Amino acid sequence: MGSRIPQTQKAVVTDEKANWVSLREVPVPIPGENEVLIKVEYAAQNAGDWRLTNMYLDGTVQGGDFAGTIIKLGTDLKVRLKIDDKVAGASLYGIRSDSGSFSEYLVAQSDLIFKIPSGLKIEDAATFGVAWGTVGQVFYHHQEHQYPPHKIADVSAWYIVYGASTSVGLFLIQIAKLAGYKVLTFASPHSFDLVKSYGADHVINYRDEDAIQQALDLTGGGADFALDTISDKDSLRITSGSLGQKGKQMNRFPSPAQEPKDINPTIKVVTTILNSILGVDINFTPRTPDTPWIVSGSPAEREFAAAFYQKTPEIIANYGVKANPVDIRGGLEAISTGLQQQKDGKVSGRKLVYKISN
Repeated sequence: MGSRIPQTQKAVVTDEKANWVSLREVPVPIPGENEVLIKVEYAAQNAGDWRLTNMYLDGTVQGGDFAGTIIKLGTDLKVRLKIDDKVAGASLYGIRSDSGSFSEYLVAQSDLIFKIPSGLKIEDAATFGVAWGTVGQVFYHHQEHQYPPHKIADVSAWYIVYGASTSVGLFLIQIAKLAGYKVLTFASPHSFDLVKSYGADHVINYRDEDAIQQALDLTGGGADFALDTISDKDSLRITSGSLGQKGKQMNRFPSPAQEPKDINPTIKVVTTILNSILGVDINFTPRTPDTPWIVSGSPAEREFAAAFYQKTPEIIANYGVKANPVDIRGGLEAISTGLQQQKDGKVSGRKLVYKISN
């Protein structure tokens, strides 16, 4: 198959002049140590992808989530993979600027992807990228829950998800339910039915002035754990306040908003970003070297992630984890429009998935 691999490909890349993205002809990346070359069949768009268009250097290949077929093996793979295996995962910025999911081909590290289990359609598998990895990182690593079939001891305990209709939120609802939690979520009214269909026990309108009190009344004074998938000033206030005196830990994502210690000083607040699993320090803002945003790599995060990705097919197949709702779009040419729609707030409750190849 190697003889049929072209030297160049089409890819959606950072365009510094336009402060956006453009479709260009770029070299096909070559897999190195512990890497495989994948022909991308479907690429999925994350809610924050449009924000990355003005952060990276010109020519950086964009996109994270993917599903496709291995067509070439690098050297010294850490996981036994073979040509023609169907795999999915997230192409994370930081290691290589010449590889991303918004392209015809990408390279990925062998132990940070997973084989697509039978029964999961490949276009649905593309949604198990950044969001799925983040849920694993939060729930199983940072919050130290055990993998299924283990259940928590207190079957009356609640888990809180703010921003439940997001990609992360929909996966986390299912994982928390598998562990035995009752799940309290915050979302917009138009998403109530969606989050309930993924297993949420109760949904509160995050715009309600008494949202925190509603949560405390429902849970009998709070919950042990939570994830705030939005992580702005209001969401951090509501999420931390809803944990109450029972609260142990809240995970959040990087944002300018300060930690809500003045609202609930008893809880541990942990900032989560999936790129830390790469094990190396990453500068997310190379265009502004005087004000770098450095994400520190962690050997412990990488070790966890490698184990989690190998566990992923079993969790999906044995416990019926559902993919995000998908909105299938055209190829690479459609991505710029999709990113603009995400930026304009016109994408909600579904994941834009682009068909890249057959």
